[in-house]
Amino acid sequence: MKFNLVQTLVFVFCLISVQIYGIQDANGKRIVSKYERIMQMYPQLTTGGGESSQWRAAEKDMRHPCKRDCSDQQPMTCYYYMVVHYDDTMAETCKRYLQSKFRFKLGGKEYLDGIMLEENLGATDCKYADGLESQVMVVNGQLPGLAIEVCLGDTVVADVINSMHETTTVHWHGMHQRMTPFMDGVPHVTQYPIEAGQAFRYRFEVDHGGTNWWHSHTEHQRAFGLAGPLVVRMPPRLNPHAHLYDFDLSEHVIMIQDWVHNFVESVAENILINGRGRNLKKGVTSKPTLYAHFPVVRGGRYRFRVIFNGVSNCPISFSVDQHDLVVIASDGNDIEPVEVQRIMFHGAERFDFVLHANQEVANYWIRVKGYSFCAKNQLHQEAVLHYRDADPRSLDTHILTYAYDAPGTTLNELGDDNSMTANGNGRSISLADLNAQRQELELQPAVTYYTSMNAFEVRQGEGFRFQMDDISFSMPKMSLLQTRNLGVGQFFCNRTQQAELGFNCRQRHCRCSNVIQVPANQQVEFVVYSLSNTPHPVHLHGYTFRVVGMGTLGEEKIGQIEQIDRRSPLPRRRRGAPLKDSVQVPAFGYTILRFFSNSPGYWMFHCHISPHSENGMAAVVRVGEDVEMKMCPVSNCGLCSSVA
Repeated sequence: MKFNLVQTLVFVFCLISVQIYGIQDANGKRIVSKYERIMQMYPQLTTGGGESSQWRAAEKDMRHPCKRDCSDQQPMTCYYYMVVHYDDTMAETCKRYLQSKFRFKLGGKEYLDGIMLEENLGATDCKYADGLESQVMVVNGQLPGLAIEVCLGDTVVADVINSMHETTTVHWHGMHQRMTPFMDGVPHVTQYPIEAGQAFRYRFEVDHGGTNWWHSHTEHQRAFGLAGPLVVRMPPRLNPHAHLYDFDLSEHVIMIQDWVHNFVESVAENILINGRGRNLKKGVTSKPTLYAHFPVVRGGRYRFRVIFNGVSNCPISFSVDQHDLVVIASDGNDIEPVEVQRIMFHGAERFDFVLHANQEVANYWIRVKGYSFCAKNQLHQEAVLHYRDADPRSLDTHILTYAYDAPGTTLNELGDDNSMTANGNGRSISLADLNAQRQELELQPAVTYYTSMNAFEVRQGEGFRFQMDDISFSMPKMSLLQTRNLGVGQFFCNRTQQAELGFNCRQRHCRCSNVIQVPANQQVEFVVYSLSNTPHPVHLHGYTFRVVGMGTLGEEKIGQIEQIDRRSPLPRRRRGAPLKDSVQVPAFGYTILRFFSNSPGYWMFHCHISPHSENGMAAVVRVGEDVEMKMCPVSNCGLCSSVA
């Protein structure tokens, strides 16, 4: 059976909430955005009957009905229409922002009044970024991308339309996809890529709560804008921290990413907070600075959800001037609350915290500071915590400096490289020392795997090599999940298989589809370690794991970690280890992960620094045997016909 998109999409074109019509500049001239022009290429769709009549979609200028207070046993099917397209920052639709009434000066520099802009213009199709013109890839004309807000147990139906001239996919980061492994969104592993001019219908049950996100899993596309929040709220009965805050609002979802311009895959040139921020690129003239604003009312307790779309090797710190952060969750998993003043984020991590707006009515800086490769250009970015009734133009810009570190306690600071994250103003809490909200005894693993991560320069001036288990991962030419019964296993490799063929992967360059075989329905342990002088954020698809250990051994010992662990076991948590899906592996150190392998399938396991994973620091974890894996109920597994 093949889908014809024109026949099967069931919602009227004019009901799609993200469409922007009637945009005018300051002189009243009609502006047609790139997104509107692209949408005009598609036919008007008519409402259909059957199952789709029960789907919930957003009407024009109305909030999506799935964004609601969550109740037990009241799931919805939530429909989203996601057009992937090229666009530009600082395009014609941003001209209205530059009207004199929105501009003001401080210290000889020009800024835009973000509060006044929102009150006067509301939601627009302007992607302001850092005030520089740049090509981007976006969904529905938005930067960051479309925010999906649903309840645990809902079903998401997302039609992704690829209007670019290159392939794409969408990965639903944080979703386990236990019933639908073919919807995980990894090209050539769980699906075939969405070709130019084609559409793909993702459909899956929302099986993991908390702060998650979606992003392209094709090359470096998420670096250019293809990413957005996926917030899954819980019924009160399942929310152990509900009593700690008064508000859990969409406007307090924060998405941070390091930023490049015009599809240049290089060292980050800036950091954006919710798609906005000050220009940091030297030698260029930009428009006035537009900061992201986060409104609060004095006395309120607010749940903030922070997502780090870290693309390059650029971990960040996050703090709010004169405010404590009571951290209550990480990667969508509840933890025992811990009060800190600064949080370190590594690629793909999310942290939720409660902020009590208990200071004087004013504006306070939200500070993000980049380390490692971002330290070379001293990248730092700010946003504004705005108390209601404060003058939005009252900003003390003289105190903005890269040298600033928030005093007090820092969470998730590895401390393995003093030049990277040293903070002499207070103590540090390791992520491995956090306690899961629900305390459980650790069960002994049935099997332990030792997996290395490495990045090294081949010869001076000849580039770097990126590997897991001494193998540079090469993406297969067929999709593993779809062709699992066609003898695709003959194309797999791993460290043991290469050794049996007589190849020493530490002496020669092994490049192949590295597949690690894991038995189904067992307690599994991975000891993941870094052979390089830089940390690596590792992400396992399909699972939430427990972080039972973390530490450093040093350059001389890390290569013998398996022998060291077997001779004198490395420290491991026996109870209450925090749950994660993305975690940092320290430089010349290790992180120990455990999970119950109850979801057979092919699951990516990779560094979440995009240049590292795209160039080989990845593997596939094959859980169970092919006969144990779920078959897609549709022959083409979501692929729709051409939409051109």
